[in-house]
Amino acid sequence: MVMAAPFQSITLGALRITYVPDGYGLLKPSGLFPTTRETDWQDYQHFLNEQGQLVGSVGAHVIQTPKHTLLVDTAYGPADFEGPIVTLHGGTFLQNLKKARIDPADIDTVFFTHLHLDHVGWTGQIVDGQPILTFPNARFLVRSTEWHRFDDPAESRAGIEVALNLLAQRIELIEDGAPILPEATVLATSGHTPGHASLLLTSGKERAIVLGDVFHSSIQFEHPEWTNVLDSDPERAKRTRHQMLQELAQPSTLGIGTHIADSVFGRLTSVQSKYQWSVEQPER
Repeated sequence: MVMAAPFQSITLGALRITYVPDGYGLLKPSGLFPTTRETDWQDYQHFLNEQGQLVGSVGAHVIQTPKHTLLVDTAYGPADFEGPIVTLHGGTFLQNLKKARIDPADIDTVFFTHLHLDHVGWTGQIVDGQPILTFPNARFLVRSTEWHRFDDPAESRAGIEVALNLLAQRIELIEDGAPILPEATVLATSGHTPGHASLLLTSGKERAIVLGDVFHSSIQFEHPEWTNVLDSDPERAKRTRHQMLQELAQPSTLGIGTHIADSVFGRLTSVQSKYQWSVEQPER
């Protein structure tokens, strides 16, 4: 039965990549993909739980290099949300981080793929009534386009106000192609949000792409053309998905999802001229 991805790690050359769960999400298929019909799902029942909903993983990724500890996004936080399309449950990230034997103070870099509430939730915590940074020793980086979309007063800050306020004096703005670390380079993957970014990781001849929300479900590897209601620019997001499919199809390339169910680690395989997600077995 389809489930949210568990705590899992994988080694890529000199890098250790750990998925740290925070909870899970449930998504209404016809709500997430509003152009689909019931018949479109007949061959994809294995993507759905017993209630007919898509299951989504909710968490973040830690990349440990020989010299650095990088956190990609800060998960959802100790919160619950129920909407007509998406239900989110979070709160277990810090205890799972302990499972990885990582103290929040060990994180020296935080990279945000984008600034949605399920990606910035553990940026800060309320202690004695005051917000403080969860990762006090980290640099915080995001694409400038993503940060500056909040210059518009009409842009919603709902659910992310604490994170934005804490980051205001700490954020570092970066651009497409910028190296965060010697092993990690920013990839502009706009569409889900204007400044959405993925992260290219390299170690020797091996490489991996942390995808953020380019793909919410592995069904999108087969159907990148399906409109996703959560994308701010659906047509641009479709073009981005097609571009990323070409990147993921390159030799020795591992894909790392955020919300993909069962396992966030996988590789693309081609079956009858369609891409499919083939799970990469984690170490634990």
